[in-house]
Amino acid sequence: MRIPRITPNTSLLVVSTVLIVIASVWAGQTVGWLMPVEASKEAGQIDGLFRFMLIIATGIFLGVQGVLLYSAFVFKRAKDDMGDGPNMHGNLRLEILWTAIPTALVLYLSIYSFEVFQLMGASSPMGGGAHHEDSGLPIRFQATNPDPAAPPPLIIAVEAVQYAWIFSYPGSETQVSELHLPIGRPVRMDMKSNDVIHAFWVPEFRLKQDVIPGRTTQVSFTPTKAGKYQLRCAELCGAYHGGMVVDVIVEDKKDVDAWLKSQASLGTSTRVAQLADPAAAYGATSGTTVLQSEQTRALVGHLRAQGQ
Repeated sequence: MRIPRITPNTSLLVVSTVLIVIASVWAGQTVGWLMPVEASKEAGQIDGLFRFMLIIATGIFLGVQGVLLYSAFVFKRAKDDMGDGPNMHGNLRLEILWTAIPTALVLYLSIYSFEVFQLMGASSPMGGGAHHEDSGLPIRFQATNPDPAAPPPLIIAVEAVQYAWIFSYPGSETQVSELHLPIGRPVRMDMKSNDVIHAFWVPEFRLKQDVIPGRTTQVSFTPTKAGKYQLRCAELCGAYHGGMVVDVIVEDKKDVDAWLKSQASLGTSTRVAQLADPAAAYGATSGTTVLQSEQTRALVGHLRAQGQ
């Protein structure tokens, strides 16, 4: 049996392919240092998809750039070559290859992305999701907990207003401007906006959901790592959009309960959505008195400090 001769080009192709695969996998597995900490169960699913997409993208980038550099140096015109290049109409096998491979990759990524979407319960027919208060049309982005033995979700009402977040916990009439969540328990945020479109975004949870006037939108997740994070508005909502930031504290349930009791002892505040006037909070004249309670002043205090 005759052993086929291995040409230098074949050796170069094999070595380059192996190096590209190693570099791509390394890039996908070590990208974690560029990302926020994974602080929710859903974050791992999102990061897994991101790492896989980065592996594919790195491989394509290195492969394309390698072919370009190889072609530029190997097939460059000699100084004394004044003739025409070879008359090549095309390469059917190459055209089939560069059509089939991207098609297969796109199909696989679509299936993988949809599976992650399903695991997060995004198209679940139960559990509400985001919906229009009048029509009931579903706009779902909900991370569900498939474990039937898991505790029921903690449902928190969220009110977004320029430029503050107001939270109402079940069984309490007190409105607070800080979010405390029990570690390991599913949480569902029922969110409304009283003015413009806002967006609920905690980078460590890897979830973002628009908060739309006239609708109740929901986002669900399970915090898994104790710590202090920040909830940011991720939708440009006005002049002081950058100041719409509040703390999110993930801690033991007993600590959350103790904090809620301490907040309840401060008394019930008037609805901030009816009181807060950002222009007046910055000293502008609008004909409205807004800072009418200690609780309201606490909710918009970060804006006053930032603007002055």
